[in-house]
Amino acid sequence: MDFLERVRWTIEKHNMLKKGDKVLIGCSGGIDSMVLLDCIYRLKDEYELDITVAHLNHMLRQEAIEDELFVIDTCKRYNIKCITRSIDVRKIKEERKLSEEEAGRLARYNFFYELVNSLGLSKILLGHNKNDVVETFFLNLFRGSGLDGLASIPPVRDIVARPLIYMSREEIEEYAEENGIKYVIDKTNFSSKYKRNVVRNQILPVIREKFGDGVIDTIFRTINLIRDENLQINELIDDIFKRCVKKEDIYYVLDINPVTALPPFLQRRLVKRTFKEFDRPISLEIVEDVLKLFSLPSGKKKVFDDLIVERQNDAIVFYKKAEEKTFCFEIPLKEEYDIRYRNFEFKFKVTNEKEKEDSIYIDAEQIVDGKLFFRTRKDGDFIQLKVGKKKLKEWFIDKKIPKRWRDNIPLLTKDSEVIVIFDIYSNAVTINQKYKVKPQTKQFLKIKFTKLEGV
Repeated sequence: MDFLERVRWTIEKHNMLKKGDKVLIGCSGGIDSMVLLDCIYRLKDEYELDITVAHLNHMLRQEAIEDELFVIDTCKRYNIKCITRSIDVRKIKEERKLSEEEAGRLARYNFFYELVNSLGLSKILLGHNKNDVVETFFLNLFRGSGLDGLASIPPVRDIVARPLIYMSREEIEEYAEENGIKYVIDKTNFSSKYKRNVVRNQILPVIREKFGDGVIDTIFRTINLIRDENLQINELIDDIFKRCVKKEDIYYVLDINPVTALPPFLQRRLVKRTFKEFDRPISLEIVEDVLKLFSLPSGKKKVFDDLIVERQNDAIVFYKKAEEKTFCFEIPLKEEYDIRYRNFEFKFKVTNEKEKEDSIYIDAEQIVDGKLFFRTRKDGDFIQLKVGKKKLKEWFIDKKIPKRWRDNIPLLTKDSEVIVIFDIYSNAVTINQKYKVKPQTKQFLKIKFTKLEGV
């Protein structure tokens, strides 16, 4: 099987392309991306592809503009659309506090996905090869990565595909020479300033010398085994996540009881999976900090920048810090008044008779001497119950209302006195004893609250 046939085999094996795809090829001008461009161009008619090339100038080297012009000129010869952009990667590095390599990767992928969205493209093709996979494995190993990192670069992730993933760098060089493919050489590939170059130019040559040239293939096969097993574990974790973690508004609530029965490695994976919902990188130290909350009392929390993880009763709650969101509306007593709050609709109406049993009625005669408000809680709120006056905070505690719900539960109040508590989470209503309808009540405040479907 020759080189192009193996590329076609890779594409078919991983379902990387289908006929009529509009593809974006990321081209740096280096040998991998230029060989990829040549191969995809040769397969263009077979797959009926619409090809666009994207080149990002990282503005890190003086000769970068020459690389950009080289890619533009090559695309002209292939008669392929080419889009280039210059981005100050050093600025991204400083602003995001990333390494230069991480900042460059972030800039490239943002650029590629922006083009996909704006041009209506379906796939991003990149030139990563077998050696890149092995190098990334060692980089992640030295960082202390778990299986996710040791699984290295996958053939396909999302809409990103890598048709050269099974090709060695030597095979790519041979193909370029045989087919007269020109490319640029990035001098920074030889600099020990970058960790990948240390692995590529210093560590792997020693490993090859000691274990033979075939060791790269052996490591690559091991990585594929790790990736397959890691995929199965991730599928298991996704299932556990669906069963044990519930989304409530801005909160992700992890049920402690079933999770503590899991093996420690699955507990760690579940914490990582939950952090994924916040698009947040996570270290082993952060995972261990969160797991410590399992054995701490309710109210204990860990803060990671703007993300808070808190023990609340039998749950671990993940949420972002947010600006305080309160609301307060005055309810006029001489007309109908409608309010939508979250996925509920509240209707208020003064009436002289109880009209329907599916509504809540309170004694309107008790509130004619003051203003009525529909709002969230405030310090000093209280409610009158059969057992006597009780602070709203104490009522929440008695009813075991989770802390994450308390600021969002709407109240009907007069000054600091709570007339009605609408527990929208449990679909329950508590009415102040003083305002309950009596046999002699002649004027009622009718309140109907309805959950809106599809909102």
